[in-house]
Amino acid sequence: MGNVPLRAKRARVVLWFTLIILVVLGVHMLATVTTNLTISQMRSLSPFAQEVRAFEETLLPYWRPAMYLIATAVIIVYLSPIAFYFWRGQETAIPECVQRRVVRAPAVVAVMSFVPWCVGAVAFPLMTYRHFGHWSADLMSQQVLGPVVNGFLAAATSYLLLEWVFRGTIFPRVFPSGRLAEVPGAMAPGVRARFLIFLVAIVFVPLFSMLGLIRAAAMRVDEGLSAAEVVASTRDAGTIVFFLYVALGVVLTLILARSLTRPLGEVASALRRVQRGDLDVHLQVGSADEVGVLEDGVNAMVTALRDRERILQTFGRVVEPSVRDHLLSGAVGLGGEVRTASVLFCDLRDFTAMAERTPPTEVVATLNEFFTVMTAWVRECGGFVDKFIGDAMLVVFGLFGRDGTTPDAAGAAAAVRCAVGMGARLDELNVRRVAAGREPLELTAAIHTGEVLAGTIGAADRHEFTVIGDTVNVAARLQHLCKEEGCTLLVTERTYELAHAGGAGDELSLHDEVRVRGRSTPIRVFALGAIRPARAAV
Repeated sequence: MGNVPLRAKRARVVLWFTLIILVVLGVHMLATVTTNLTISQMRSLSPFAQEVRAFEETLLPYWRPAMYLIATAVIIVYLSPIAFYFWRGQETAIPECVQRRVVRAPAVVAVMSFVPWCVGAVAFPLMTYRHFGHWSADLMSQQVLGPVVNGFLAAATSYLLLEWVFRGTIFPRVFPSGRLAEVPGAMAPGVRARFLIFLVAIVFVPLFSMLGLIRAAAMRVDEGLSAAEVVASTRDAGTIVFFLYVALGVVLTLILARSLTRPLGEVASALRRVQRGDLDVHLQVGSADEVGVLEDGVNAMVTALRDRERILQTFGRVVEPSVRDHLLSGAVGLGGEVRTASVLFCDLRDFTAMAERTPPTEVVATLNEFFTVMTAWVRECGGFVDKFIGDAMLVVFGLFGRDGTTPDAAGAAAAVRCAVGMGARLDELNVRRVAAGREPLELTAAIHTGEVLAGTIGAADRHEFTVIGDTVNVAARLQHLCKEEGCTLLVTERTYELAHAGGAGDELSLHDEVRVRGRSTPIRVFALGAIRPARAAV
């Protein structure tokens, strides 16, 4: 009920409570009028029937108020736990008994309002028998069929109206999160039952009434009344019954259609929003039937999608999004798979010395600033960051997607463009750092293309996706050599040839062969930036 003052809350309780009672009383008073009309037109005109009718009219002024009072009192007692809970303005969890009564209320109240009609259909024949000593079948229409049929019509109308009232006033307050169908013991008519009630109310009851008028007309002709008088009376009664049931049918049709088409329309609208990627969707569940279950299902689906999106976003901040999508697709076989990729290693020159004279918080801020710029550029170039190692990055190209005329050439060209572009982006970052009074950064990088084993490694309960193999080792050692020899970028001959075929690498120039630890033969390299004559094995 939110922050609404307690007085306003109680006023709302009084309002909907009064509305419920007025709906039930109004419908059944109207049913009383239609009952009198149908009885006057369908009852037998035999002397015994007329004598019994006179006897009934002496009892009805007492019987009807008593039944109204008793039924109203029973309904109030049934609804009182609901009213008292909201009257107290409690903000705690709603008791299960109150939830159960709320779900059952429209159907239970309708049944309670129908009971007096059924009681009358039994009591009046018994009182007639006790008073006159016998009972006749001529009394069936006026004492049994008329009251029961009109009482059923009134109860059905009450149910549909109450279900509409509860859907708009009570259900949203008691079940803000939905799940009406999950309340233990909360039995409520389903869509099929509601359609059956509706069908009987607007089809069979009017047909029964019209058939009764015809049979009553035939019976009165047999009893000696003039045909002209009977036809005129039947015509007038039939006209009244026709317009009465048409009006009632229109009202009930609109109520039933609204109770089904509106929530179904909201479900369809919500699903369309979800299809467009909008997960800010929540349906107000308004029933415990199949439509309510469907609304609950849509809410549960949207919640699951939100959780999935949150997990994916979190996962994507811990694991590179392209790796995340690759893992979730199930494309990674057990033990990994051998593929050709271009591996780029880069790190910051003399960062260890800088870190020794810089506060730890500033060191972390510098690394985050550097990695943010470089990671965005790597993704723009089509690669992914496999891991961060201190101030270094291991970047992989050409492992997943395949584009260009030659897949390996496309990956190598992207790696070279990325490495060259890193220098430009670092220059932009250094401009901001120098303006803020901080030291500029220097970058070294190396690229090698070859076969790698891509897969998940680690313990049974903790593993990560990575690439391993000689290609990775060569790239790492070349990057270390690049740092020691004072160049900016080293690229192996194979990478250069593939990148050149892919339209990149014009900035690179051929240098002498170098030796790296783990390789018995020298490696021809292309460099960006000067390299000193010394060729130390690392």
